[in-house]
Amino acid sequence: MNSNLKCVDGLYYPEFHAGWGGCAEELFHYTSRYFACTQAFLRNLADQRQFNMSGYQANNLSKTQRHLMAAILAFEPDLKSARGITQIVRAVINGESEISESLADSYRDHLKLIPQDVELVYSARTHHHSQPDVAPLDPFLNLAGRLNLPVAVHKHHLEVPLKALAQHLDSPNPALRNSLQEAILNLHFAGYALKNHPGLTHREARELGDESSL
Repeated sequence: MNSNLKCVDGLYYPEFHAGWGGCAEELFHYTSRYFACTQAFLRNLADQRQFNMSGYQANNLSKTQRHLMAAILAFEPDLKSARGITQIVRAVINGESEISESLADSYRDHLKLIPQDVELVYSARTHHHSQPDVAPLDPFLNLAGRLNLPVAVHKHHLEVPLKALAQHLDSPNPALRNSLQEAILNLHFAGYALKNHPGLTHREARELGDESSL
């Protein structure tokens, strides 16, 4: 069980599962900083190649939509959770404030733990993902090298041009998409954050990176 809660506008929500990385903050709060990467991340994870986040604004989430999104984001990203998130995003884009009953039923046991009249909600269980024989950075850095994508490596985060990363996540090559998705998930699970650095060059990446973290 995860006892960590975060306060948003006076209400407490469970911590997002690490596997969502910066996508969770983007979906729940901003809809600007990580937009292209989150859209591509969800397209591949949900296997919905036409999914589009254009027009979505996190501050347009209704209370019930926000509660359901919090319930989903507290769990490990997979096909089911990604499709649940895309369903909520589409509803917000369409100006809807209600939630799908069938989707809510999938998370009913967790939603009913969110009191409607007090400022406290549930703690959600966390999932752990590990590849003990593979350093979490290696798969991503290997792919980045093949794709000529510059990466500045720091102790707890990586600087990358997220627009370029999103383009690769949207590649027509499914093997590449899946490998990159898995590498990003490994980074998220290991606690690394991806931060946007538009126009990053390989030389700048080498200069900015922490040698001790490689």
